[in-house]
Amino acid sequence: VIIVGSVMGGFLDMVRNAGKSVMGDVVITAGESGIRHYDLIIDEIQKTDEAALATPVITTYGLLKLPGERISYVSVYGIRGREYANVTDYGKTLFWSVERIDDELKMQVDPRKFDPQVAGLDLKMNLAPPRNEAMPGMVPGIEISPYNYRTQDGTYEFSPSIIAMTATLTVVPVAEGGTILPEEIDPKANEFAIVNEFHSGFYLVDSQRVYVPFERLQNMLLMEETAKVDPADPTKVIGTNPARCIEIHVAGTPRIDSAALKAAVSKAYDQVAEKHDDLRSSAGVTIATWQENSRRYVEAIEHEKGLLTVLFSIISLVAVVMIAVIFYMIVLEKTRDIGILRAIGASRMGIANIFLLYGLVIGVIGAALGTALSFAVVLNLNEIHEWLGTTFGIVIWDRSVYFFDRIPARIDPFELIIVLSVAIVASVIGALVPAIKAARVHPVESLRYE
Repeated sequence: VIIVGSVMGGFLDMVRNAGKSVMGDVVITAGESGIRHYDLIIDEIQKTDEAALATPVITTYGLLKLPGERISYVSVYGIRGREYANVTDYGKTLFWSVERIDDELKMQVDPRKFDPQVAGLDLKMNLAPPRNEAMPGMVPGIEISPYNYRTQDGTYEFSPSIIAMTATLTVVPVAEGGTILPEEIDPKANEFAIVNEFHSGFYLVDSQRVYVPFERLQNMLLMEETAKVDPADPTKVIGTNPARCIEIHVAGTPRIDSAALKAAVSKAYDQVAEKHDDLRSSAGVTIATWQENSRRYVEAIEHEKGLLTVLFSIISLVAVVMIAVIFYMIVLEKTRDIGILRAIGASRMGIANIFLLYGLVIGVIGAALGTALSFAVVLNLNEIHEWLGTTFGIVIWDRSVYFFDRIPARIDPFELIIVLSVAIVASVIGALVPAIKAARVHPVESLRYE
């Protein structure tokens, strides 16, 4: 039970950490209409004591075309790279560095011209003449490229790498009301240079998401600030339509509680909305913590963990039955001795306590040995797995299938105490029925036994 709980608990922690790495502590999300005045909202949020940083994000769906490959469907995130890296763990997920490119791809890269780690944060790439302009950069998940092959040991082979390739991204602008207007119906396609890849450890993200510059995606989706014209006179400008984003990701201050941060963000949003009617009338705006956004995946794993623990606990009930049977046989074999003890003055409770104490000792010793064995297995789980693979060819955790490089395992002290307590109590319960039978033995009948 300890080993199963540790592996499932480690897997659960890795999923939680992977989810945290791709979103802020709190996320404000809107529908197709987007969030207006996001710069004012961010300023108000950053004035609170609970929030450290906030950044706007645009999300949409698009079609990605890599050189020589078919078009694939992707989730597109428009970000301000360095801001996003300060709010989330995005910077830590970037896969390539100059050293890694040189070591794994045998490419000589001049860091003064192109550092993929920096390019991944700036989301741009300076092209050689005759084009002097900076092409917008793209950072796809490492599972998106069909040229990236994940080997059995969890590493990747690149044949070839898509770094510095040019990809075409196509998105369809959506009006604030959620409809596609006739003049906007043409899809907007842009070329992007692949400047890095990211590896979050969350397969659903790494196989579907691409990052592009916030301002470029905003332009492609027609979400920039525009002039507001008089419906009666289209040539007359009467104001501006504010620029929009889809999400605002917020990072809390150290050791801040997610619920407290969510409350502070909600209050800051309401304060800005009170001053702008178009925010008050916005529909579909939600504010949620990263735990709430990841609940669907986390709860599924928690249910699996609970189910496996229950199944193994049911199997462990066999131990209780075995203790009861063995103790019952001991009582039958020691009936004469029990009778002698009763004859010289031992009480029924004293006789029962002998067997209950015996069960307690067995439970304590068994739990201690079981815990020691569990720790030995859990702390060396990956080494044991590698030994099984090299010696017998048994591969249980295929790293080319499972996305994590190592079998995750962590021992929860609280769960450990519960398992040990249940094991010891189960041993005492197993000895209870035989103890009662022993206490009910009549001295005269037991001395006549056999």
